[in-house]
Amino acid sequence: MTEHTVAGGSAQPVTIVGGSVTGLFTGTLLARGGRAVTLLEGNDHWAPEPRTLIVTRRMRDLLGEAGDRSVVNEINRFELITDDRVATVPLAEPDLVVERAVLHRGLVEQAKAAGVDLRTGCRVRSLRSDGHGVTIEIDRKGATEELGATTVVGADGTFSRVAHAAGWPAPQTLSLIQAIVRLPADLAIDTTRVWFQPDDTPYFYWLIPESRDQAALGLIGEEGQQTRKCLEQFLARHQLEPLEFQAARIPCYTGWTPPSRRLGAADIFLVGDAAAHVKVTTVGGIVTGFRGAIGVAETILQGRTSGVLRGLRWELDWHRLLRRALGRFSQADYELLLDVLNPDALEILRTHTRDEAGRILARLCLAQPRLILLALRTLI
Repeated sequence: MTEHTVAGGSAQPVTIVGGSVTGLFTGTLLARGGRAVTLLEGNDHWAPEPRTLIVTRRMRDLLGEAGDRSVVNEINRFELITDDRVATVPLAEPDLVVERAVLHRGLVEQAKAAGVDLRTGCRVRSLRSDGHGVTIEIDRKGATEELGATTVVGADGTFSRVAHAAGWPAPQTLSLIQAIVRLPADLAIDTTRVWFQPDDTPYFYWLIPESRDQAALGLIGEEGQQTRKCLEQFLARHQLEPLEFQAARIPCYTGWTPPSRRLGAADIFLVGDAAAHVKVTTVGGIVTGFRGAIGVAETILQGRTSGVLRGLRWELDWHRLLRRALGRFSQADYELLLDVLNPDALEILRTHTRDEAGRILARLCLAQPRLILLALRTLI
């Protein structure tokens, strides 16, 4: 699989704040495009906590070998469950279960090979305009250092210091909690289960096999303690013993905010969770984060807003519309949804990925017009 490259020309250096996967990918793209890139990571070592994520096959197209090495399992079907109804959706091409820590290591190696200057132990304290660009104040091993920059990319996560300094509003967030459990005997290793239980969460529960021995069971909610309580009750109902719990706060996409602005004489950009480039239907942000990174890299290298960002906005807005409808679904609505998934609708779900929300919704409504009435009833 080929690795993604962005063409460009100007030699202006770029400083990236945050060694997230999107920060590393952005740095690689810019370095391949001819820029001198410095990446500042606050931690002393490249060692994110292990956690699996499920992504679409699009990741392989974007990352090449760095993505392939992180795949620990492949998912060939989804079971959608609500009360006593089950709909099975086979996939034409598998979804990928990836280990985040392995993916991160691969992107570190990729960035080094591209010539990115990677600096660990550099905790960014502030950014301020200085007339020529910005001055970045860094805490490095207990000492304060200052670094000048004219182009800065914030890849420093949900609670981004770069975003705050440049005046972006703080994003709304959601609580993601999951438990590692033994793989149930009745679940095939290549099958993911999804339960819709709107009395617990407007999102869903998932059970994703990581290996032949264990799986990740989790859900998304708005408030951490209540979400944890719902997960514990679900585990008890299904007689699943948690081996460990994992939790995170995830940015919630509430509408498009351009991921670039000026701070004095400096150009400031955001990527990944810092930009809330997250599908609000599933709170998946890996593929959308990488697409945003490509868009920001193209914008920097070519000096004009990338068409990739326009496409990403369109896609994220479709996910927002779908989330608005699903957030109003009752248990009866979900039962009806599974009942009306006819063979044509299932074929659309089989052959399209959730990265194509707009296209999927349009084709589903043509294949099953009753879905239009269901959507309108919840949106109006």
